[in-house]
Amino acid sequence: MPVPPKIQEAREALAKRVVEDIRSGKPFFWDSGHYGHPHRNLIADLQGKDMKYHGINNMMLTVAADQFDFKDTRWATFNQVKSLQKAGLPFEKQPHIKKGAKGIPIEYWQYTKTLMEKDPKTGKLVPKMEPDPETGRMRPAVRRLNPPLVRRYIVFNGDQIANIPPERPHDITIDEKDRNAAMEAMIANSEAKVRFDQTDQNFYRVNEDCVHVMPREEFKSLGAFYGTVAHEIAHSTGAESRMNREGITNSDGFGGPIYAKEELRAEMTSMFLGQEYGIAPGKEHYENHVAYLQSWAEVIEKDPDELFRAAAEAQKMTDYIKEHMIERDMQKVQTKTDEHVAEMAARTVEPAPQPEPEKAKKRDFKPIHRSITIPDKPKRKRRVAVRRTTTDKTKGMSR
Repeated sequence: MPVPPKIQEAREALAKRVVEDIRSGKPFFWDSGHYGHPHRNLIADLQGKDMKYHGINNMMLTVAADQFDFKDTRWATFNQVKSLQKAGLPFEKQPHIKKGAKGIPIEYWQYTKTLMEKDPKTGKLVPKMEPDPETGRMRPAVRRLNPPLVRRYIVFNGDQIANIPPERPHDITIDEKDRNAAMEAMIANSEAKVRFDQTDQNFYRVNEDCVHVMPREEFKSLGAFYGTVAHEIAHSTGAESRMNREGITNSDGFGGPIYAKEELRAEMTSMFLGQEYGIAPGKEHYENHVAYLQSWAEVIEKDPDELFRAAAEAQKMTDYIKEHMIERDMQKVQTKTDEHVAEMAARTVEPAPQPEPEKAKKRDFKPIHRSITIPDKPKRKRRVAVRRTTTDKTKGMSR
């Protein structure tokens, strides 16, 4: 549906910025400075509530934080900041927007509306009540808006607001154990099978409903490992039995626009999960995506709104993974998580003794090849390099 001109203008500006970053080689999606720093509403935070920004708003605020080097993760509108002011204090001691501060536009979409009616006793408008068809309990009557209502708001970062409490450290950091437990829960509860059976590639094979990745010890860090597995599990959410996405059920193969759109959604999902759970894939993850960058830039440049559709769908994919995998039985994987963390720490902190320089052997790291593996007839297997356009009937997504 068409959006108001100012919203469209902001969308196009963001799309242009992302394309420019991709063209210049800037690893925006993998900038470790944004991981573990989810953007949230200032007022809700001061009230002890956790109200995060999602989807395209999350991306808009992330780009702004990167562009203006904001350190605070909290945001508020002008009126919200004004609501913090108290009577009797001089302006210079009141919470206020700093002089010269420039706000960032975000979008608010309203898809439903609560029906109201006049209370016969008080004459005031109150929510109209109706029975829930499943439980029979009374609930507010809601109708769906078609088309939905869209509004534009301007928000300011906490760094641009004077006289507010500083952001508490625990608000922007995530405990290492909780972080790894979340990712281990995602793997343990994945609705698609996860097999660590590869030597130099990672992919989701549709006809098996199975994620194939390299063993964790083949990655340079836990962050790189979790980021990769999150990307492939994100692909699996598109299976017909789950979210039924075209990029999985009707892929046109590497190099095609449908394939590029699906890869963009999977990587944005990995980014959103990384922001929330503090998983920083690092430079290795970025280098493994170079083959996709230009195709992403072409898709976004041709249709700026595709970036927003991708962000909206990636948020739904993120929510699906959280609800069906991460937040399900997390306690069961805690012990296993501690073992993996200890193992990785031991390998990092206490490296093996190095030989003398003249006798040292250079270790060759195998590059991670991106390919789509096509199952052949029984007893035969062949592998088709991802650089070729394919009509793979298995529709395997790889990275």
